[in-house]
Amino acid sequence: MSSPLERSVAELENQGYQVWKVEQPASMYRPTLDLFNCIDLVAIRSDRSGVMGIQVCGEDIMPHVHKILEGYMLDKLKKVDKVPTIVKTVIPPNPYIKIWLEAKNLFFIWGWRLRKHEGTKDTYQLREVEMILENGQVVHREIPHDSQD
Repeated sequence: MSSPLERSVAELENQGYQVWKVEQPASMYRPTLDLFNCIDLVAIRSDRSGVMGIQVCGEDIMPHVHKILEGYMLDKLKKVDKVPTIVKTVIPPNPYIKIWLEAKNLFFIWGWRLRKHEGTKDTYQLREVEMILENGQVVHREIPHDSQD
């Protein structure tokens, strides 16, 4: 079974893109580090302007959309006066997406879900959300795909 990242690379290459993985793996001391805190893959094609940035995830896309557009709370376990304590940190909306889009680049979140098919092989279906600028604000829209059921 391939990962969502591997499926995304294969899909982009199938569409004629040159792809580069830009996320850095997690270590014991820090979480996975993405380019501009949200991009796992970048892709370019000679007949398209700009760079395509893609965040890859599993089936649940909306938490990723909300993290980018609205920010989130991060809980960390720290010792306060030698007592383990959960400290909440407010992570603001991603400040880089608007600049990325203003520079005429593209940004998508690609989610993959396993579709069960009775009597045949199960397949993965791509769900795609694009971030765009609308009246100077970053908004998201889902890209419809033909049903693969």
